[in-house]
Amino acid sequence: MTGRVDRSLSPRAHAAGLALALCALGCSLLLSTKADAAGKAPRTGPPSVSTGGVKVQGVSTTLLGSISTHDVITTYYFKYGPTLTYGKQTTPATLPAGTARVKVGQAAKGLLPGYHYRLVASNALGLREGKDRTFSTSKSHKSKLTLDKHSEASVYGSSLELNGLLSGTGNAAKALVLQESPYPFLTPFATAGASVLTNASGGFTFRVPRLLLSTQFRVSTLDPRPLYSPTLTVKASYKVTLKVRTSSHPGLVRLYGTVTPAVVGARVSFQLSKPARPGKSEKASERTTKFATQFTTSTKHGTKTVSRFSQVVKVLKGGRYQAQVAPSKKGALVAGSSSTVLLHSAPGRKKR
Repeated sequence: MTGRVDRSLSPRAHAAGLALALCALGCSLLLSTKADAAGKAPRTGPPSVSTGGVKVQGVSTTLLGSISTHDVITTYYFKYGPTLTYGKQTTPATLPAGTARVKVGQAAKGLLPGYHYRLVASNALGLREGKDRTFSTSKSHKSKLTLDKHSEASVYGSSLELNGLLSGTGNAAKALVLQESPYPFLTPFATAGASVLTNASGGFTFRVPRLLLSTQFRVSTLDPRPLYSPTLTVKASYKVTLKVRTSSHPGLVRLYGTVTPAVVGARVSFQLSKPARPGKSEKASERTTKFATQFTTSTKHGTKTVSRFSQVVKVLKGGRYQAQVAPSKKGALVAGSSSTVLLHSAPGRKKR
């Protein structure tokens, strides 16, 4: 009968029965424990936070991440800025209580390449921060500043226009400044003039009212971590004028002019324009004419600001001539050329 011990059993049989009963009780407790583990209550406590990447779409940037609320109402936001002290943050948002991990994202205004950011979340049980990450754009979206090449020398005292492009995310209506370092290019770059804004496609133009020395230029953004363009060297050349005075003797003329700024003893070459043979290089193949020196002289003292030159020559070959003035050594200005004048050869000489 249930609840009664059969005293007719031997001591050995009685011990075996007791062992079987204890084993059954242990197995029952183990199964109960496993069942409790499988159906345990959801974890509670501060949220689990993971900082994600950045989604770039057009000119907008969205910070991404994920949060486990642990079944407690949770508030979250992103903080971001140029350093680990951040300084900016998105508008806080709220997630309802739940057990699943939730992906989140918020727009970040003014987020620039190189900025730090991290996701922050809190609930009634505490606050947690995700890992710090740095915003770096892909090659196709990376911001880049470029200045258009300026291969031709600018005449002394003339105005200069520099064009360029800011490519990448957020390149419209971006404030830029022009910086300069004049010859011999040893002084630190200094801002030249007021800032300008890029147009809708990132293009920009700077105007230098007077270029007096060969100068290196670069363009910079005004961000906490500025973006710089490559350095562009613009050469300034001497300003040369050339005039001709005929005489009563055909083919005998006086060539004279001025050089600005004043430079005494510089070589003056009177050069005749000739058709150019096609060259091997791409640049040489584009030239249709070249200049060959026919006469030379040197500059003389004129005023504090202007030198002069003059020479009487007999024109053996008619055609268009220019005067070129070259400095004796490398300096702040490079060789400059005048506009051309038409000279007729002496009688009996043919134009070649």
